[in-house]
Amino acid sequence: MTLLARLFLLVLLAVLPALGIQAYSVFQFRAERAEEVAAQAQRLLHLVEGEQARIVDGARLMVTSIAESAALRSGDYAQCQAHLIRLAQRAPEYRNLTVLDRDGAVLCSAIPSNAPAAVDLPYVRRALKEGRFVVGEWTTPGPAAEPGTAMLPFAVPFRDEAGTVAGVVTLGLDLPWLATNFAARPLPENASLLVTDRNGTILVKLPNGIAQRGERVPQPYLNLLGEPRGGVITLPGMDGVARVLAYSPSRQGARDLFISVGLDHTAVAGTIDRATRQGLLMTLTGLVVAILAAWIGGTLFIRRPVEALIRATQGWSAGNSSARAGLVDRKSEIGQLGRAFDAMAETLEARERALRGSEEHLRAVLDALPTFIGVLSPTGDVLQVNQTAVQASGLPVEQIVGHPFHEACGHAFAGAAGDRLRTAVERAAHGDSARFDAPVRIAGDRAAIMEMRVTPMRGADGRITHLIVSGIDITERKSTEEALRVANERFRTALRNSGVVVFNQDCALRYTWMHNPALGYTAEHVVGKTDFEVFEDAADAEVVTAIKRRALDTGEGVREEVRIRHAGQDHFYDMTIDPLRGPDGALAGITCAAVDVTGRKQAEADLRRAREEAEHAAAGKSKFLAVASHDLRQPVQSLYLFAAALGDRLQGHPSLPLLDNMRQALDTLKGLLDGLLDMSRLESGKIAANPAEVRLGQVLGRLVAEYAPRAAQKGLELRAVPTRAWVRTDPSHLERILRNLIENALRYTRQGRILIGCRRSGPDRLRVEVWDSGVGIPADRLEDIFEEFTQIQGSGDRGLGLGLAIVKRLSKLLDHRVRVRSKEGIGSVFSVEMPRVVVEKPRAAVPPPAMDLFRQAANDCATKGMVLVIDDEAIILLGLKAMLEGWGYSVLTARSGDQALERLRADGRRPQIVLADYQLQQGRTGPEALAAVQGLVGKDVPGIILTGDTAPERLDEARRNGFSILHKPVFPNDLRKMMANAGAA
Repeated sequence: MTLLARLFLLVLLAVLPALGIQAYSVFQFRAERAEEVAAQAQRLLHLVEGEQARIVDGARLMVTSIAESAALRSGDYAQCQAHLIRLAQRAPEYRNLTVLDRDGAVLCSAIPSNAPAAVDLPYVRRALKEGRFVVGEWTTPGPAAEPGTAMLPFAVPFRDEAGTVAGVVTLGLDLPWLATNFAARPLPENASLLVTDRNGTILVKLPNGIAQRGERVPQPYLNLLGEPRGGVITLPGMDGVARVLAYSPSRQGARDLFISVGLDHTAVAGTIDRATRQGLLMTLTGLVVAILAAWIGGTLFIRRPVEALIRATQGWSAGNSSARAGLVDRKSEIGQLGRAFDAMAETLEARERALRGSEEHLRAVLDALPTFIGVLSPTGDVLQVNQTAVQASGLPVEQIVGHPFHEACGHAFAGAAGDRLRTAVERAAHGDSARFDAPVRIAGDRAAIMEMRVTPMRGADGRITHLIVSGIDITERKSTEEALRVANERFRTALRNSGVVVFNQDCALRYTWMHNPALGYTAEHVVGKTDFEVFEDAADAEVVTAIKRRALDTGEGVREEVRIRHAGQDHFYDMTIDPLRGPDGALAGITCAAVDVTGRKQAEADLRRAREEAEHAAAGKSKFLAVASHDLRQPVQSLYLFAAALGDRLQGHPSLPLLDNMRQALDTLKGLLDGLLDMSRLESGKIAANPAEVRLGQVLGRLVAEYAPRAAQKGLELRAVPTRAWVRTDPSHLERILRNLIENALRYTRQGRILIGCRRSGPDRLRVEVWDSGVGIPADRLEDIFEEFTQIQGSGDRGLGLGLAIVKRLSKLLDHRVRVRSKEGIGSVFSVEMPRVVVEKPRAAVPPPAMDLFRQAANDCATKGMVLVIDDEAIILLGLKAMLEGWGYSVLTARSGDQALERLRADGRRPQIVLADYQLQQGRTGPEALAAVQGLVGKDVPGIILTGDTAPERLDEARRNGFSILHKPVFPNDLRKMMANAGAA
């Protein structure tokens, strides 16, 4: 393929997607317009259906009012007839207003002279059978009716005073009036309207007016008549014009009537077709312009420079080493190629001169080689020999060069060796290489063994130009091979003492040879037998035979571990099986080597049992950590509560700093308990990920607002680079990861600053990085810091070493990649990589920062009320009561839900909020107690669950019941904020 053609191909590859998109847009527009036309037809259909339903409802009201009249129910038919005559005069659009008994006899009629028995009419039979109002089929008013007149009948049964169906009330709607009524309704230009009865007889046909007498719709319309639901379809209209038809079958819309509205397909599709043609024309124009641009640019900038390069190359092929491309343009890629070609030509010309000078040097090298080398013509004449060959022959060069090779060296190759040499030269002349060993006599009548090679050399056209004959003295190598044979025998002797079982089997898998006994079997026991005849267990023989058969079938080696049961014990062998081939290369059987690995398998079994014991111990450790950390939360919680209550009473007291130190110790203890519990839950797999789309700016803002005061106390600057990025992650787990990284940075940074920012990592990935100017991490400890209970030296703020271990496990749970870079004495960078998402529509309003919530909570607490506290631990009740009373609340305590109800009834007040421990006595729970309290005082009383169980099930249960939840040990500020958010004054 030429460069110009490739350019065209590239242009097409670049332009075709855009053209495809353009064409897709054109056809998409066409489809949208077609949908709009269909929707317009549906709207018109609904309007017509509504009008038809109104007309049918009028007829239903008319016949129903007659059926319910007192005269008809009492049997006063004279009064009934007078009533019908008055109705017919007031409603001229209704015809044949008649009352029939069950036998079809006319009881009363608006036109007595034109009232034949009508019990055999289908709609009358249907009304009597179904006992309801029915719409009939197209019919004429009677034999005396005017030509062209027709009506749509209706019927409804009526009952006598005993409640028995006594007959039918019928009337007919004048079809010319119906057509005139629809014709008066505005329809779009070229629109059509068709109304038929349940049998397909046309009632109204617009714009052509009423149909001919008894005319039925064509078969395509009859097919639509019985469909279960309506739709839109393109069909030829009653006037032969193709129309977009919206239809409502007789089972849908106006019952027992088929209604369709059609729009002229040619008129509505004209605009679409014009837009389609214009779009396709623009697409084709773009393609033609791109092709022309590619042709002109390819000719100027590719084809002509390439032709200059080709001419220069052809000159070189013809032997003109002075040929050059000579391109004027030196800046483009092809110009640079031409310049490089000219430079290469100059270099090659210089090398050609140097090559001629080196030929003599090459000849000298060949003469110095110990190998005999001769160059022959395809006919076998000697063209050139090296000095070594001349010396070995003992003849002058003139008697060798120009003579047939077999004559020049006939004295050296005698007998069979000479015949083999002549045959090899003849075969090489036909393109076949040859290699053989031959005994020769060289100068000085010395006997030697030569390795002879005859190799044909081909020219550029593939024809053989000359033959290369070389000979290497391998006398010493043959001696070495003999020595190797002796060494091989010695190796076989050593193998007999190695303990490795080696044996051969033929293609029928019968043993032919065996070296070293196995399982007490010697060669005498197994030769001539198969595995089925040797092994005790036929199943073992079947497995081993299948492995050997696979090596025979594929011709490839196999290595497998097999089990063989012998003398009541299992023996394991590592068996290697290789195909065994004869001298002609045909498959002759297999050769096997088997090593007894029974001891190793026993060691592996012991190791597996030890690993299972270790895993069991690890599970016990996780369970112990979970139970211990959960049980320790109760006393820690009481310490928090008493500390908060004591802090309110020691304001301004000299001992207040000691209380602050105790609070700091409690904060540290809470962090250790949280770490232990999180590690136990992560190891047990009880923590699940709930990915969602998260706005990073909000998460980083909350963390900076929370940790900035703590950083300022240490003299550090903590800030985050603003970002509007969204990521997909579990927000709570991500916040826990970033918290641990920030706390780690605060712990190991003495001066400087901590920076949090985001970087893109590929088109759909994003990294959150935490930079610090801390003590750094040694290079050999970068992986160790993510293990449990591992810490680096140099920090006075020591924990359990679980923060980064939790980061590692949470990141693995979320499938987020965590990396760390660090230099000792300079600082560290921790990064978390996660999927980045693009959000098109705005998110909900951002919740207020934590500090604003705290201020709001403080303001809300200005007006105090009564708080109900439920907990089965007396020490927790005392602590909560003391703290809440210190905040100015009135506190009512209870140790169970039943006791809380009793004290609320006795107290008579309504609590502002209810605090309840999750786990109460006798298997009862806090949510149950809260539900009972709300049932007494009202559902609007908020509730908060206090629990040391951080399982996701607890949070889901609280949310389902509309309660808030706080995990123990509870910080007083957290409790105060949550109470304020819940509306406790």
